[in-house]
Amino acid sequence: MEKIQYTGTNYAQIKEFAGDKVLAPYFCMGFNMLSLQTKDGFVTVNEGDYIIKGDDGEFCIE
Repeated sequence: MEKIQYTGTNYAQIKEFAGDKVLAPYFCMGFNMLSLQTKDGFVTVNEGDYIIKGDDGEFCIE
């Protein structure tokens, strides 16, 4: 298992970590967010959230 925290300013590191599973960041109601593709579909990643890559290569949010 690997994980990385989204700080709102580290999109390049998130993109390197998650590849094509992550969409470009967007700004909504004063917050930076990302969309991440998981086995359950796309989920929102908020500033401060951790993206976890499981041993099976699937992603989830903590």
